[in-house]
Amino acid sequence: MAKVIVIEDEHVLRALIADELEDAGHHVIEASDGAEGLASIKLEHPDVIVSDIGMPRMDGYELWKSLQNCPAFKETPFFFVSSHPIEDAIRAGVSVKDDDYLRKPVKFDVLMARIDACKL
Repeated sequence: MAKVIVIEDEHVLRALIADELEDAGHHVIEASDGAEGLASIKLEHPDVIVSDIGMPRMDGYELWKSLQNCPAFKETPFFFVSSHPIEDAIRAGVSVKDDDYLRKPVKFDVLMARIDACKL
């Protein structure tokens, strides 16, 4: 299965997502904000990134933009999880498709299907 990093500042939600992914057989790395997530991504080289948008220190948009400047991670599947509308991402200059964006509360079956659809 995939190595997935879950970046979410809400501990309970991060743990729920991580538990669901682990139950599905994925190896999960957790981070509590974008800065911690970026460091973990560079160290762990995950197959898939699942990130909240609104976080302290570095938000999900900043994280995504940082990874677009790193050739090693530019093509890594990146899924936003947020209560913000997708239009906010587009206004922030993030190239996001509907399939890359999951609204809170997270529908785990949808997240699993999207991760499973990635060609890893």
